[in-house]
Amino acid sequence: MRVDSGAEEGYEVLPLYDPMIAKLIVWDVDRAASTRRMIRALGEYEIDGLKTLIPFHQALLATEQWANGETCRDLIEDREWLKQLAFPTAEKGAEEEGEPEKVSRDYAVEVSGRRFDVTVIGEAVTPNGAGPAAGVKKAPRRGHKSGGGGGAPGELVSPLQGTVLKVAVEKGAEVDEGALICVIEAMKMENEITAPSAGTVEELGVSEGGSVATGDTIAIIK
Repeated sequence: MRVDSGAEEGYEVLPLYDPMIAKLIVWDVDRAASTRRMIRALGEYEIDGLKTLIPFHQALLATEQWANGETCRDLIEDREWLKQLAFPTAEKGAEEEGEPEKVSRDYAVEVSGRRFDVTVIGEAVTPNGAGPAAGVKKAPRRGHKSGGGGGAPGELVSPLQGTVLKVAVEKGAEVDEGALICVIEAMKMENEITAPSAGTVEELGVSEGGSVATGDTIAIIK
């Protein structure tokens, strides 16, 4: 049995993404023996103050799908099964008296070429142990280079490097805001690049099967 962890006394587990505080690895003569050892090891953890995935892993390791070496995809998509493993929801009014009001901030972020409006609850934090952030850098909007430099008006630039799998428009086409322009494959993921505004495709700088680099002009839409 092996445990890999970088956490130590004073380490701050941030509420960003899904932080991994430790990785458990076991080995034995076969799958069944390894599974028994893993279940035992998970039961020996003593973690207070944090919600972890330990109950999920214990339940998954006890299933017939796991014993048969299957993918367990049906369980991951089974909401009723997952609800059994959910942590109890705190009752309303359970907050301590005098607790300061939670701070919220609104941001515009870009994911796979699409713009989303999100609200972040709580104080902004910096990497481990640094406390509240002095400032928050907003994600670049479509039509701007990821390095922070702006493109020309109406210029749609690539936010990543990859291969162009599909081009959904032609030069001279009329497009609406949010219309699909092309699909770029990067790191085995397909990223949809959409129009930042409505207009006419005056220039088209990509073709299917071609490569594109971060900051390259995909299209000019005016």
